[in-house]
Amino acid sequence: MWIKNLTVFLSADPFAFTAAELEEKLDQAYCPPCGPQSLSSEGFVPPLKGEARMVIPAEGFLYFMYQEIVRLLPGPVIKEELDERVEALQDQEGRKIGRKERADLKDQITFELLPKAFTRSRRVPVLVDMERRRILVDCASESRAEQVVSALRKALGSLPVTRPSAPTATATAFNHWLQQPAGLPERFTLGDRCELKDGKGEGASVRFTAVDLSQEEILAHLESMVAVRLNLCFNDELELDLLQDFSIKRIKPLDLIQENIDAIDAEDAMAELMARITVQGGTLRGALDTLYSHFEVEAQAPAG
Repeated sequence: MWIKNLTVFLSADPFAFTAAELEEKLDQAYCPPCGPQSLSSEGFVPPLKGEARMVIPAEGFLYFMYQEIVRLLPGPVIKEELDERVEALQDQEGRKIGRKERADLKDQITFELLPKAFTRSRRVPVLVDMERRRILVDCASESRAEQVVSALRKALGSLPVTRPSAPTATATAFNHWLQQPAGLPERFTLGDRCELKDGKGEGASVRFTAVDLSQEEILAHLESMVAVRLNLCFNDELELDLLQDFSIKRIKPLDLIQENIDAIDAEDAMAELMARITVQGGTLRGALDTLYSHFEVEAQAPAG
């Protein structure tokens, strides 16, 4: 287990479930097989193969796994078969196939081909920080993270969480950090990557990778551009890319945390997983605490 990307959801109130209650709810929302006439299925599965437990608790964290199974039936495959059948019918009957008849043929082809289509499973780890009332979805796509949270909300019946927002503009802060690294939040230092975009919204952008971010060339760009993505290091434990919307990508362990991970006994898979949850979860909690405090992030009650 290692969380690589992070989309965070916040709750204004303590979560209204325990580990045991979440276990029961997720077991009832188990991901079923994708039926022969289904395009997809979704639900939750045990994080460890061969284990029945749906939820792994460790030091104030709850870890579980969302899964979606999708049938792979590409549109070009359907179109090719449809064109062949339309052409054959027109030749046989000497008439033009209308729009409605073509649509009916397409539905028939989909019905026939769907059971033969391969399936692909996508698993998304989720870490709930019960102490900080945060749901951490290991996902680079916010839309997919929303899909995972929606499935969790359906399983629980209610889940009032929102994405983080802050009164302080992250773009302004990113530019300030590049110009004055001493202004970074406590225990954070600049990394070696950033992405800048045109401040006028004209679409121009530039990325710098594996460079000293204090270079004059980079600082000169800040006169007309804003930083939208910034690589940071936290406490010599984690490296990450922070985005304007507070999503976090490309999380990598640094020396201090890597030593703790390497020291974990791998003989017991469950014990190893719980140890990894504790090690990375605690470090992510500290990093988010610092960032959210700096930007004055507070959980908001969902609209409606």
